[in-house]
Amino acid sequence: MTDRLAQIARALEHQDTHTLQSVLDALDTNRAQAWCGERSTIVTEILDFPLMRVCRIWLAGGDMAELTTEMLPQVEAWAKANGCTRMEIVGRKGWKRVLPEYSEPPQTVLQKNI
Repeated sequence: MTDRLAQIARALEHQDTHTLQSVLDALDTNRAQAWCGERSTIVTEILDFPLMRVCRIWLAGGDMAELTTEMLPQVEAWAKANGCTRMEIVGRKGWKRVLPEYSEPPQTVLQKNI
């Protein structure tokens, strides 16, 4: 298993909605996007709602500094360029410590208007 697949597999251990194969299928059919840094991987999806378009990060693994300071700004810029007006991060509560500019609703979905 490559480092990227291992990072995704480790992130999947903290949720119960997807398998590694279902993530790969979403990537293969362009329903999800993979962002690969030197030491990290992010998986996003675009959600279209009647009043807004949202870019959701639903899997991430690897080096936290690279994820938050290098990769996240790139994902946010891409999302904005693709018509998204909000970012969401679905993840463990630990993300709130490193991303204080995101607000935290009750479901531990962090969000930020962009």
